[in-house]
Amino acid sequence: MFVASLRRVVARRALPSGLNSLAARRLVLARAFSGSSLLRDPTTATATIKKQPATKKVSITTKTTTTKTKTKAKPAAKKKKAPAKAKKAAAAPKKKKKKKAVIVKKKKKRPQPPLTEEQKEKIKLRYLKMVSLWRGPTTRPPWPWTVYVAENMQKGTSESNKDKLNKLYARYAKLSPAEKQTLEARAAANREWNERERVRWVKSYPVEVVYLANLARRRLVRITKRNRTYIHDDRQPKRPAGAFPLFVRDRHSSIKTSSSTETLVELQHQWKSMSDAEKKPWKDEADAQRVRCKGQFDNFTAKARKYWLDNKPKRVPTVPKIRTSAAKPSA
Repeated sequence: MFVASLRRVVARRALPSGLNSLAARRLVLARAFSGSSLLRDPTTATATIKKQPATKKVSITTKTTTTKTKTKAKPAAKKKKAPAKAKKAAAAPKKKKKKKAVIVKKKKKRPQPPLTEEQKEKIKLRYLKMVSLWRGPTTRPPWPWTVYVAENMQKGTSESNKDKLNKLYARYAKLSPAEKQTLEARAAANREWNERERVRWVKSYPVEVVYLANLARRRLVRITKRNRTYIHDDRQPKRPAGAFPLFVRDRHSSIKTSSSTETLVELQHQWKSMSDAEKKPWKDEADAQRVRCKGQFDNFTAKARKYWLDNKPKRVPTVPKIRTSAAKPSA
């Protein structure tokens, strides 16, 4: 019995402590049964005892085999992360915080002093000068003398313009006829160029603007007492003629006088001496022209003012000077 228990202990130590498989239990039982043969046959006891190292060797081999059968545990597969809830519902747009409206306090404008009469007059003149197209188109010297002055006038000298012009005129008078003829040809070419430029300049403005420009020029002539030519525009609607101008048109060629002034005076006497029945043909024609031209100038001024509101000049026009009459000498 002692030998059997000893073998059990040896077998247990030979096997791994954590091995509780069925094969290990069968091996221990078989060894136990072989130990019980000592009781039945004492002669074979020594042989079995001598074979103990072999059994111990077998037990070692079983230990190695059992340890070899163990496989290395595979690393656990990484779990795939679930999609973050469909990227949080496709990244729902964040609600923008409404910015508080900044209330800007308007600065109170200081009350400006009322304009004086002189300031009002200057503003009026500036406006009339702008509307009247005062500058006009660019021109070239139209006469032989002006061509000669433009080419020979010296600049940057201390002499006055009057002295310069006197010297130039003395030289101009000594020019040969061929030289003067050359200057005349150049002046004629300049006049043609000026006319083309004038037509182009006039047509660059609407009809209403040219109409208002002529009205402004009339007022400036009265205020500044300066002569000013009016803008001729073929696009302007013709005004209806009166009965007397129509009478002058028809009877002008029938009267022969020494001057046009005498002709006009004679026609006035004839017109005044005529009866209403005799004047009727010209009055009827004047009424027909008035009806035909009615409404042609409607809204001309309003359209022209709107043009200037939309196309303000970059430079503020200067105030035109008012010509003052020379003081009379005292008696």
